[in-house]
Amino acid sequence: MAFESPSGGGDGALMHAPPDDPPRQLALQVLLGLCAAAVLALGLHMARPWGDNYAYREASSYLVLGGLLLWALSPYAGLALGARLFRRWNVARRVFAAGAACVGMGGLLVYADVAFVHPDAQGGLAFLTAPVAQWAATAGLAAIAAILVAWQHRSRRT
Repeated sequence: MAFESPSGGGDGALMHAPPDDPPRQLALQVLLGLCAAAVLALGLHMARPWGDNYAYREASSYLVLGGLLLWALSPYAGLALGARLFRRWNVARRVFAAGAACVGMGGLLVYADVAFVHPDAQGGLAFLTAPVAQWAATAGLAAIAAILVAWQHRSRRT
């Protein structure tokens, strides 16, 4: 959304969007929250820490599982934080939001594939490696959004 300058006069000068775009911002936050909840559920489904599972006879095993699940959820927190960081700039917000949706759902698809489509004894490794790829993609998205913000500021000054 672009807005004409308040000076009127039809000079066509564009300003950045208002600081908050509630429906879209809320939709992205809900999507990322649902993806994070699904990742948590898939992680618990794959680990099966209930019943008389031999792997969980000691409390330290639950700490390892908790740490692993926090690591798997951390990219979703980073994506949500990045979406809030770039919410003031129209183009950067839209690019980051589209990328964040792809990164979040892509990670969820990896976990679902490991859990249901190709279950394997080494499937838990996805909970170590997928967050690395998601964090790299998040960093790339943030860099692109920052370049767009700088470009928008530079074009507004000239």
